[in-house]
Amino acid sequence: MIGGRHFEFSTLTMSPALDSTIFIDSFPAPGDVLKGKRERRSPGGKGLNCARWFSVRGHSCAATGILGASNAGLFEELMRSCGIEDMFVRVSGESRTNVMFTSPQGMFKINRPAFPDLDVSEFDEENLLRCCAKADVCVLTGSLPPAVDPGLYRRLTARLHAIGVRVVLDAAGEALVQGLEAAPDIVKPNVSECADVLGFKPGTEEEFLFALRELGKKAGLVILSSGEGGCWFYDARHPDEAVHAPSPNVSVLDTTAAGDTLLAEFCGLYFPDCVLSEESIKRTVAAGAAATEVPGAVSPDPERVDTLSRSVRPEYFRMCGRNSQPEQ
Repeated sequence: MIGGRHFEFSTLTMSPALDSTIFIDSFPAPGDVLKGKRERRSPGGKGLNCARWFSVRGHSCAATGILGASNAGLFEELMRSCGIEDMFVRVSGESRTNVMFTSPQGMFKINRPAFPDLDVSEFDEENLLRCCAKADVCVLTGSLPPAVDPGLYRRLTARLHAIGVRVVLDAAGEALVQGLEAAPDIVKPNVSECADVLGFKPGTEEEFLFALRELGKKAGLVILSSGEGGCWFYDARHPDEAVHAPSPNVSVLDTTAAGDTLLAEFCGLYFPDCVLSEESIKRTVAAGAAATEVPGAVSPDPERVDTLSRSVRPEYFRMCGRNSQPEQ
């Protein structure tokens, strides 16, 4: 372990959430009154979802960020049951509740704002840094509450690198743009978040390859997620090749935590050797797919991940051709 630290991984979650999945008979029309058939609630937030999967895979993990003191109990219970070291700072009020509605026709989700009335004096950035620094690898994930400076991930990444901690970034908007300025070891945008950095959403093979090349100028390794289309992988140390892994065929129930499970699976396989192998790619995409088959932020069965990974067929691409941005 780097510098004799206590944990393999630490995660930072500044916008935790209770994820509520409500099952309904059909998509609504204007004026409909929906009747939920059943509801399942699970504590989460991107970093906590990663920490949960690290625990499932047997890795040691510490979790930090901010939690609303009024409803911290379910989050605390999750961390106790998973053996995750609880290093969250409690702030006044409640952590948000996000709602996913799922029906035979599909699903839609409502993400509420996190801590809209947060007083930033309630938490200390230096304390967050100390918690993040207790691990070999720190995963910085998710949106930031409105009152938090979007440069937080940039500052933490630079300072963690200075003391030998590797950094994984999964963010959006200005927090992603600024975080990339500090050159994280891994970045994992989806196609929409890619637009925050590059100004367009990749859709064609050419556009994905261009996006990977550009993001690879800002991060050591790029995982570009395209939902049901699977993932693209690009290691900037080997600039002539990119890999696309199509997602295995699954019946999607709930996409909550799918990207977080995918990212945690990859990190657990990639570190500490930092080798992008075909096996790690297959298992990573399989973990994300398996997570869509279960409700809320519940972790999938590891055996299901292993089974799905055997059906993933990665495709390899040469990074050649146009070096300019594709026309939009």
